[in-house]
Order: sequence, then structure tokens, then C-alpha cells
Amino acid sequence: MAVREAVVLAGGLGTRLQAAVPDLPKPMAPVAGRPFLEYLLDYLASRGVRRTLLSLGYRHEVIVRHFGHRYRGMQLLYAVEESPLGTGGGLAAALEQCTARRVFVLNGDTFFPVNLSLLELYFTTRRADLVMALHAVADSARYGTLQPDETGRIVRFAEKQEQDGGLINGGVYLVRRSLFRGSGLAGAFSFEKDFLEPFTGRKRFFGVRADAPFLDIGLPESYRLAETVTAAYQQTLSGTKSGRPAGKALFLDRDGTINVEKNYVFRKEDFVFREGIFELVRGYYRRGYRIFVITNQAGIARGMYTEEDFRVLTEWMAGQFREQGIEISAVYHCPHHPRFTGECGCRKPQPGMILEAVRQYGLDPGRCLLIGDKPGDAEAGLRAGIGRNYLVKETGKVTLRNVTVYKS
Repeated sequence: MAVREAVVLAGGLGTRLQAAVPDLPKPMAPVAGRPFLEYLLDYLASRGVRRTLLSLGYRHEVIVRHFGHRYRGMQLLYAVEESPLGTGGGLAAALEQCTARRVFVLNGDTFFPVNLSLLELYFTTRRADLVMALHAVADSARYGTLQPDETGRIVRFAEKQEQDGGLINGGVYLVRRSLFRGSGLAGAFSFEKDFLEPFTGRKRFFGVRADAPFLDIGLPESYRLAETVTAAYQQTLSGTKSGRPAGKALFLDRDGTINVEKNYVFRKEDFVFREGIFELVRGYYRRGYRIFVITNQAGIARGMYTEEDFRVLTEWMAGQFREQGIEISAVYHCPHHPRFTGECGCRKPQPGMILEAVRQYGLDPGRCLLIGDKPGDAEAGLRAGIGRNYLVKETGKVTLRNVTVYKS
């Protein structure tokens, strides 16, 4: 079920910003005539959040008076600090007022409009306690860096220091409401220093790299960029970009979705269609959807079969669909594997194959669908902006009942 509740940490004093924005809480700093906090709430509302709790401190009455208890259909609630609690204490107090088991958390002085469904995907498939959005920077001296392993699990935090680029914490999280239970932390404490860093090895913290504009208004020089960054995002929300393509398509993973999962299938004798796949695909084809197959084929990189073997099987598979009244527009495959051929941009969860189809066939990703059976399929779809991404069960009939859906 999609997450509908969020916390915004908006209690900071903003000492470094006071020269540019005196006598206002930092999240109320004006950007193009609107408080910065409005852009954060616009973002949450556009992602389907229906209940947001604002953690407040300095000049809290300014925020309460401006927003009241409703904003763009969202219910607004407030957790006001009697004395400074720090980012950790403020979040802990706010989570006590939340009702959902999982809650998005945003820093009130950064703008990082990531696809929140990516965080949900990681949270669910990795049984996480916390997932954070990561941002790649060329100079990480101001922020410090963190290091995820190949699964995305955070294994190390690094202090702020003079160094080259790296991944930084983008200040957007999905957390369990019970996140601090058993931590022994109470009162005032830092979320980053007192919880995230020391508990990295004890709790399941994951990070997912997100490609989105990143803005930190904590310094006057970065605050001056706010109008440009937020204006670009508002344009995408309002759909004012010109030349938007109109094509719609259904993207299908192959192994485990079209056919029964077996290790490195490359002969038609081993290719068994999953029950229900023709019926499902035919329904979309008759409604005007183009049909594309996107498949990782690491067996080619491993030398287990050849490109020609793959081509022969693909032509046979497409013929079976044709006999069922379904024409496949194209089959895209990734013949790479990082261990044998190095990194690439087409191996799922990278979105390269989808983006190539979008470019070649003039598709609108928001009107497209994807059906797969593994988290990497959905992640590729989300990164490409596919509107709905379905993960079907590994066994049984392929239908869109009892599936997990991740929306862009």
C-alpha cells in the first residue's frame, strides 16, 4: 500500500541564512514570492501524501498562521518543540503523532524531488528500517559522504572533509514509525550523528541514488539558486513542457514474466510460457498499447550462449505471440554483466532499454506500463518514468490481481 503520511523537519533556526532572510524560520524563506515550505508541500501533495506533520521550533507561530490545518487536500498537523530537540529529537516527537507504519521524512531546508516510489520499492524488497535518497555531488566537503554496498545497504558514513565527489544524504527518507524503538535515545539528539551513523551496522539502512535537482537553502549562496530550481520543478508539475510524446506501451520482462524462470534459457525446448501471459498482453494490445520486451541476458556475457542463439529464440517467441494475435514492436536485450563486460546503462535496474524504446518510438513514459517479476524490473521502470510498474508473483497465473504496484 502506498505511503500517505509524511513528516517535515521545519524547526531549524537558520543562523547562516539570517543575513539574507532575517526574522523568519528558515523554511519560510521566500522563493519567487512564496515560502520555501510551500514547494515541499506541493511536492508531497503531488506524490499522493494526504497527512503531513510539521516538526516546528523557532517562530513556529509564523508557519501555523500561514498554513493552518489544510493544504492542497493534505491534512496538516504540528509538533512544536518547547525547547530545541535537534533533528533526531524533533523527528522522534513527530513520529509519535503519526498513524501509518511507514512515514516519509523530509528536511525542511532542502529540496530534492525524488520519485518516492523508488524509496517504497527499496523499503519493501529489502525489509528496511530506513531508506534514504542519495545525491551524487562533485564536491562533498560540505556534506560528507556515505557508502552503500551492492544491495544499497549503507555500510559507512564519512565525516565532512576536503575530498572529491561522492554520494551524500539527500534529506528524503522512508522510515518505520517505530524507528527509534530500542535505541535508548531520548530528548534532544542529532538524527545524523547520534542515530544514523552509530546505528548503521545494527539496523537496516539503505540508500537509493536518485536523479533529481538538489537544493540546500542553508547558505545564502545556495539560497540564491532556489528560484531557478523550484521554477523548473513547478513547470514539470503543471505539465507545461512542450513536445510531449503521446505514444503508450506495455513493457514486459522476459524470464519469470513471459516464461517460467529457469537459469539462462536460450533454447525453445526450455522456454515455457507462463499461464495467463497471452490473455493479459492481448488485452493491452487491443487497447492500442505497443508491446516491448526488455530483458537482461547476462548469459551472453558469460559465454553460455551467443547473440545468434538469443536472436533465434526471440524470433520464435515473437512468432508465438503473433499466433495469439499480438505483435511485439521490439525486443531489447542487455548482453552485459559488470563482472565480465563492465558497467553499462542498459542492464536493469538501469533504465537504458526503456529509454531507448521511448526515444525510438515517441512514447510518453507516464502513459506506459511495465510488468516484471523482480525489484530490478520495477526500479528500471521508475527510473524511466513509467507510469505504473507491476511486480507479479513468481508462480501461478499471470494477472494484475494481487500484485505490487509502484507508480511514478
